[in-house]
Amino acid sequence: MAATEKTNAEIVKELYEAFNRGDLETCVAGFADDITWTEPAGSPLASGTYSGTDDVVENVFAPLDEQFEEFEVVVDRVIDGGDTIVMEGKHRTMPVDGDSFEVPCVHILDMKGGKVTEFTSYEDTALTQQLMDE
Repeated sequence: MAATEKTNAEIVKELYEAFNRGDLETCVAGFADDITWTEPAGSPLASGTYSGTDDVVENVFAPLDEQFEEFEVVVDRVIDGGDTIVMEGKHRTMPVDGDSFEVPCVHILDMKGGKVTEFTSYEDTALTQQLMDE
């Protein structure tokens, strides 16, 4: 019996699991080399659009390591839209100099050939800033 290919939703779940255990190498390997990654304007974590895996690592992942002792994406629900996957969940964080907090988030991931080609994050940036300032 031939092995079945993983669905895009299964791939995305595995990428979140890799991220949460700190395996960024596996996580980044799931991205297209020319990925477009967009974080919400005004976010104190990362804000703007980044192109390519190096840009994402340098401007999204590296700052998380500097600002937080822990940063986890809690996946509450994954909606399988074929080549578009929607993740509903929350960012659970422990800032280096503050108390832990959670902020609801939604991520939209566009897929092609089993790789994330476009990632868009939505969150309440004012709430994130407020909780970081407390």
